Amino acid sequence: MQVYLDHAATTRVFDEVAREVIKVFTEQFGNASSLHSHGEQAKQIYESARSKIAKHINVLPEEIFFTSGGTEADNIAIIGFLRANFPEGGDLITTEIEHPAVLEVMKYLEKLGYSVTYLKPSSEGYIKASDFKKAIKKNTVLASIMWVNNETGVIQPIDEISKIAREHGIVFHSDAVQALGKLKIDATLVDMLSASGHKFYAPKGTGFLYVNKSIKIHPIMFGGGHERGLRSGTENVPGAHGMATALQIIEKNYDLWQKKMLKFREKILQTIEKIPNHHINGENTIVSHINVSFKGINGETLATALDMRGISVSTASACSSHHGSSQSYVLKAMELDEWIVTGAVRITLGYDNEEEEIDYFNQVLLEEVERLRKLQE
Repeated sequence: MQVYLDHAATTRVFDEVAREVIKVFTEQFGNASSLHSHGEQAKQIYESARSKIAKHINVLPEEIFFTSGGTEADNIAIIGFLRANFPEGGDLITTEIEHPAVLEVMKYLEKLGYSVTYLKPSSEGYIKASDFKKAIKKNTVLASIMWVNNETGVIQPIDEISKIAREHGIVFHSDAVQALGKLKIDATLVDMLSASGHKFYAPKGTGFLYVNKSIKIHPIMFGGGHERGLRSGTENVPGAHGMATALQIIEKNYDLWQKKMLKFREKILQTIEKIPNHHINGENTIVSHINVSFKGINGETLATALDMRGISVSTASACSSHHGSSQSYVLKAMELDEWIVTGAVRITLGYDNEEEEIDYFNQVLLEEVERLRKLQE
């Protein structure tokens, strides 16, 4: 049996989304910037997608800008805002547990003369709003804090941090790549928000950035002036339509699917409880995420053993693998014991998982942990 439990890395495109995207590719293929009827048809699909996505996160259509994914959206939000408003420098606040799409941007900005404060998470994986408040300086102009952590699934206190940021006139950006489609999101809590289609059953290479209409932002890439001048490049009509379709499907089935995932989560946690010397990493997580370590077993070794039996899980995030380390910088930032950091595996459920898959995973997990521990004796 093949079991996919790495939905935080990417998701399978919904069948209906795939059909809709192919239809646009092959039947409604016009350039949305063209003035003829083919172009106008494509433009209507494109703008309809923008409106549907905006409604999903409670913002205005003109506040949605389509991108190629979360990384591009993060870069435009942070660099574009600073170019437009504080080109000479300023203080920024982020966290030690952000996705590399934010952390690498911050490192780049430090080289340009900006100062950056990196907030440390608690041992449970969340950022304390009180720590955020303490970090504010007279020249703090921007904060970027993820909505949900990609490795642990911990939900960050966005509402509390938002209130503090607004009290101090700080523009607040959130990378919501792991949140959208898994939580009901009100993007008006923040000033800018990034999302990526392939995390919520839409095609890869799609994403969007929400920018509150009161925020001044400059492009970081130049060309034909698409997306009201912020993001040049021929409009990806099939991709935008795919994202909107996926979110509509999730909206329709959200409560039922969340209930199903909660049931599967509980079954997995009950199995984990049967295994001595384990540690669940992170508290107050989204339903889909379980990050767990088993003492005496390397996370990569366990992930490989599960893979050999048809089960896909991960250790650190997929994007972290490009930085030459499979160990989690997120768990290190949480200051967990070494065996927890080296032994962690990330199990992430999806809306398309079935109960027999979970039963098979539980059986194999028990067997492989026992087998690997015996090898250590």
